[in-house]
Amino acid sequence: MCVEQKVVLEADANVARTSARINAQTYMALSNYRNNWLRMGLNESDIDNGGSDKFIDTTFAWGSVEKIRERIAEHFEAGATHVCIQPVKPAGAPGELDWNALEKLAE
Repeated sequence: MCVEQKVVLEADANVARTSARINAQTYMALSNYRNNWLRMGLNESDIDNGGSDKFIDTTFAWGSVEKIRERIAEHFEAGATHVCIQPVKPAGAPGELDWNALEKLAE
């Protein structure tokens, strides 16, 4: 089973969550994503209005390299055989990849 995990290599909660919210906007309008998030235990109020902190913390791994690696390990512990990461660039444009994060997580 392959899992995708969006990651933001940023320890500042405000910066990380703001970057995540910008990135998530595209997906929030798509019913297949919304339905999946609802099945995960989130509710409409978590998703609407830019996404609650609970929404962001559930759908994005953010923080230090170690914290992100812990989140990726949780997917493997739950049965994933592959975790594809999408590195969101802090304060970057929507869809802009954070190549620095990829390098740090690959070390």
